[in-house]
Amino acid sequence: MWYLVLSRNLRSDEERGPRTQAHLDWLDDLHRSGQALFSGRTANGAYGVYVLLADSLAEAEALAAQDPYHQHGDRQMEVLDWTPRRAFRLAGPTPADLEAMARGETPRP
Repeated sequence: MWYLVLSRNLRSDEERGPRTQAHLDWLDDLHRSGQALFSGRTANGAYGVYVLLADSLAEAEALAAQDPYHQHGDRQMEVLDWTPRRAFRLAGPTPADLEAMARGETPRP
């Protein structure tokens, strides 16, 4: 299942600065492993948002809790069950295909 993580800033960019590289490295590892589909900040910088692939809400929460920003109290997280219904202009891969690709499986024909 996919989970939407809303990571609300509690501290300024400067206060989070010493942990920014560790946060980015953590996200890169999730993307490489197929556990993260998207990640980025909102335009106003108030939130970090990422979409995770996990087997349960508890697993997604535990994974998001490993974000260095969450571990150090820089951000407060909310993890929501998310069931995407459509993707890529309806003609590209489906959400189920994306999940299979993220898990290293072959999408359905």
